[in-house]
Amino acid sequence: AASDLGIENLKVIRENLMDWTTEAGEDYEQMEELYGSMLGQWNNYMRHVATIIGGVERTAKMADQEGPVYELVPEARQRGAMDFLARQAFTTPEWMIDEEIFTRIEPAGMMERIRQAQVGTVERVLDMGRMQRLIESEARIGNAAYTLGEMMAELRQAVWSELGSGQNIDAFRRNLQRGYLERMEYLMENEQPEIPAQFRAFIQRTEVDVSQSDIPAFVRGELGVLRGQVTRALNQPHDTATTYHLRDVVARIDAILDTEE
Repeated sequence: AASDLGIENLKVIRENLMDWTTEAGEDYEQMEELYGSMLGQWNNYMRHVATIIGGVERTAKMADQEGPVYELVPEARQRGAMDFLARQAFTTPEWMIDEEIFTRIEPAGMMERIRQAQVGTVERVLDMGRMQRLIESEARIGNAAYTLGEMMAELRQAVWSELGSGQNIDAFRRNLQRGYLERMEYLMENEQPEIPAQFRAFIQRTEVDVSQSDIPAFVRGELGVLRGQVTRALNQPHDTATTYHLRDVVARIDAILDTEE
C-alpha cells in the first residue's frame, strides 16, 4: 500500500517535472537527472515489494522468549505482492512515457530505460534463492504455502496477458516478454552465482544447487505451457509485429528446451 502511494507521488513529480526543473537560459540537465532519480525510486519500490515473495521475517529473540525467530511471510501477503507487481511493473508504466521529457533529454533510449526496469523486476522475482524458499515452504507447511508453481503461473499470466485476450502486443510488452524468456533460459543453464568475497560478510541468501532442485522442472513446465498458449494465439489475427514476435517466441522456447534434451 505504501508503494502504491509512493508511485502516485512519482506521477505528480512526472506531471510537474518540466515546470520544476527548467528556467529560462538553462539547459535540461536538472530535468534529466530528476527523471533518472524518479525511475530509480520506482525501481526501489519494485525491489522492496519483490522481497515479500518467498520472504522470511526475522524477529531477534533470546532463548527465554517464546516464539520463532524466523517466520514465513503469510500466503495472502505474498499474493498481494505479486498482484502489485502485475499492476505496477509488468503492466507498461505508461505514466513514465512523456514525449515532452524525452525529446529534451536524449535522442533515443526511452524504451531501453523501461525495458531495464521491467526486466530487472522479472529477474528479482525469478531469483534462485527466492524460488528455493517457495519450494521449501510448500514442503514445510503444505497447503498454507504460496508455492513456486502458483507464483510462476501468476507471473506468466501477468507478463503474457495478451495471449488470452487476442490483443496485439506492443513494443514495450514484447521487450518484457523477451526478457522473461532470457531469464527462464538462464535458470535452465546456470547455477547460483557466487557472492564476491568482499560482500560475503554482509549478504545473507538462501543457497541452492539449482540443477538438483525443482527449479529446472518448473521452468521447463512453464515454458511448455507458454509454448502451447503462443501456438494457439498464432491462429488469431494480429498485426505483423505481433505475429513475427509470437513466431520468434516459439523458436526461442524450442531452442531453450532443445538445448536441454
